[in-house]
Amino acid sequence: MTRWLRHIGAGLVVLALGAGAALWWTGAEYPPAALRPPHVTDPGPFQPPPGAPAQSPARRTVVLMLFDGLAPALLDGVATPAFDRLRREGAWTHHMVPPFPSISLIGGFTISTGCWPARHGIVTNRFFDPERGFYDHSKDADWMTGCEHLHQAAERQGVPSAALGWYGEVSATRGRLARHVEWAATWAEYPSDTERARQVVALLARPAAERPQLILAYFKGPDGVGHFTGMASAETRAAVAEADAAVGAVLAAVERAGDAALLVTTDHGMMPVTHMVNVEYLLRRHSIAARVAATGTTAFLYLDDAATRPAAIEALSAYGDWFDLILPEAQPAWSHLGDGPRSGDLILSARPPYVIEDRGQLPRLLRWLAWTGPALLPTGDSLHASHGYPPDTPGVQGVLYAWGDGIRAGHAVGRVEAIDIHPTVTHLLGIAPGEPVDGAVAEELLATR
Repeated sequence: MTRWLRHIGAGLVVLALGAGAALWWTGAEYPPAALRPPHVTDPGPFQPPPGAPAQSPARRTVVLMLFDGLAPALLDGVATPAFDRLRREGAWTHHMVPPFPSISLIGGFTISTGCWPARHGIVTNRFFDPERGFYDHSKDADWMTGCEHLHQAAERQGVPSAALGWYGEVSATRGRLARHVEWAATWAEYPSDTERARQVVALLARPAAERPQLILAYFKGPDGVGHFTGMASAETRAAVAEADAAVGAVLAAVERAGDAALLVTTDHGMMPVTHMVNVEYLLRRHSIAARVAATGTTAFLYLDDAATRPAAIEALSAYGDWFDLILPEAQPAWSHLGDGPRSGDLILSARPPYVIEDRGQLPRLLRWLAWTGPALLPTGDSLHASHGYPPDTPGVQGVLYAWGDGIRAGHAVGRVEAIDIHPTVTHLLGIAPGEPVDGAVAEELLATR
């Protein structure tokens, strides 16, 4: 009996060790660290662009506030006196059209550059680059393949600028790209929206000779709590109220400064979700060998062997109820990703209410599901809302408010594309837009002469 118990105990130990090894292996970092370039940790000082004039040509100060995930629906049922004032006294729309996929980094880079992703190169929040490796939510300007950020175009033309948590505010090789930068290496280190508003107010309170004439400020907004607690939760409502208070504080400072305009926008909207497509399990089920970069509602597939593409297309086309299959060389009119290597060989675009993630986005103890399935996982209490769907999907468009000098008063406008914000800001400053630019000035926002 004792020997039998010893055998049982040894077997249990082996099973436990095997299970632990499996969990360790499947829960390992994906993609591996070897494919991840080092993040910018200590950007160098600002260097004025060669040939930049010493005297600023700007005709006014412009402040652009961007709140992550501020969907128009989130303003309903919450007291928002600052936004109410912007609607009464300024120009506004709830149809700010983001790029595809409608997620944070691609949205922010598109707004900041006025270029489509095919030009600026940030095609999604996570992608593979054959030369640089794996891109993962970086704001390092060196990842761009073209175009200029607002602060770069402004500084090149002699306009003193501030970039606070902004896209492309630093470069691993060129240092800070604006005179005033509030840099944080990780999103978790970013300040609260209340503190970010204080930073903007402090800049506007400087003497005119020391004040930046372009202030770009990223705010965390309701995105995080909206994802994980739901769009109607108390936490999300509190985040919207904090955003409104931040707008109110900056609006008052803009008013005190005079000769200034304020724009308030977002990178995307948000909508409820119910299930996650287990994309890596589907690839294994159909023997499709590929690397995957997935986030939100899209997955970019990089096939190990291009010859397997026809079979992959045939297999994945069977899941049309869950996602659409996009070929980079034959994209819909609303997709502007280009067909370069960053876009991969195939793109999966989830249909509402589904999301798509690879195992790198799952908790480590659940990454074994990429091997065992099921193909469709309920999001349950772990994820209540998301975004990334095509730009005309109800719910993913965002807000855009404009107020102040040069802005039309009390006017609701139609659609404004994300690419139009950059040239509208440079127009208000009285300078040329970046080179190149895909957008156009949103004339409907502007006061008539």
